[in-house]
Amino acid sequence: MSKKTITFLIFLTFLIIYYAGSFSKISFGDCIGFVLDIEKREFLTDFMPLTHFLYINTAVFFSKFLGMDSVFVMRLMSVVPAAITVSLVFVLIKEFVEENWIAIMSTFVFGFSFTFWRSAETVEVYTFNALWIILFLVYSVKSLKIDSRNYIIPVGIILGLSLWVHIQNIMLIPAYLILLYLLKSDRKKALISLISFFLIFSLMFFVNHLQDIEMKFVFVSKKGPWVNDTFTQGFSDLIKDVVKAAAFLIYNFNVFILFSVAGVIYLCKNFKTESLFLLTASLFTLGFATFYAVSDNYVFFIPFYIVFTLLIALGIKKLSVKYALRKLRFAPLFIPLFYICSLYIVSLTPQGQKFHKEKLYKDGLTYYMLPWLHNNIGCIEFTLRDGQTEDHIIVLKESSRKFIELRKKYQSMEEISKL
Repeated sequence: MSKKTITFLIFLTFLIIYYAGSFSKISFGDCIGFVLDIEKREFLTDFMPLTHFLYINTAVFFSKFLGMDSVFVMRLMSVVPAAITVSLVFVLIKEFVEENWIAIMSTFVFGFSFTFWRSAETVEVYTFNALWIILFLVYSVKSLKIDSRNYIIPVGIILGLSLWVHIQNIMLIPAYLILLYLLKSDRKKALISLISFFLIFSLMFFVNHLQDIEMKFVFVSKKGPWVNDTFTQGFSDLIKDVVKAAAFLIYNFNVFILFSVAGVIYLCKNFKTESLFLLTASLFTLGFATFYAVSDNYVFFIPFYIVFTLLIALGIKKLSVKYALRKLRFAPLFIPLFYICSLYIVSLTPQGQKFHKEKLYKDGLTYYMLPWLHNNIGCIEFTLRDGQTEDHIIVLKESSRKFIELRKKYQSMEEISKL
């Protein structure tokens, strides 16, 4: 079976899986805020960390000019980029691994990783952002091949546009600069790539300047103290951050983590040029995600998880020479059982039962430990029945009420309550 056929089949498989498990009702968190922005059908005109300029304006375009429902658009904005990203993870792995069974197996490990799977099932920017990340990585790796230097220019354009999606991607700039250094023999294309990136990046500051927005607000949010909190953490806080990052890694990749060490060794030994670029890209994003002081920092690990999946694939390749690992090629299909068993075990503990009761308003442990959101509790119904919780949900309720007012113009309350 050809590489293109497998890539398409992987895309189709995960499109079906993600769409089937997608939210039945608009979930909690930032979801209602994003949907509200699309329901207004107004394009954003500023670049700030929480606006996600390209993500929101792409969705507004579909809603405003194609007449698509805002909720449906935002579902597609998570599901479709997620499925494409998974298929491109396969493409990335195939740049290093010839064996299809290893590439497919590892790709399914990533596709079923909790954080990415959950991001595909809700309304969030992270799968759309992951699409730009994987494009950046694939084109960069291809450009490092002697016969593929035409990929250098698109790399700069892709990285620049990715900053219009999420400012976190500035963590990829060190890897990009290393890439340009490694490709210095082709100075003309490397220079065009750098200029393209610089112009696209600079445009963010220019647009904000036209609206009298300070330069720093491209990087810093007006609504949150997260950057300051990050730099004021004590030593004990940093240790907790590392422990949390390790816990997230285990829950996302479980036993497959064991292959990563062999993968690092294999990458550095056999792909010295690519390893410098990839490890730089992954370590900077890993550091940012680990120490960034926000409650939902687990989503910022996704760019690192893409490279980590490649390490798993390379580890399997290295160890399969000594061990019959091909027999485990269907093992990723049992990953959903891992989440179900984990939920069952935690629900038996006193701490788990307490947490479940505290978060019951959004389905308790099920919401936090299972990646799919089909038949979930929605924030609209929670707002309509004036649900109460000790969590800070004032903004969520305000956004829900604004959304309800807009939808009342063409939908009944009964229909709205089902969204």
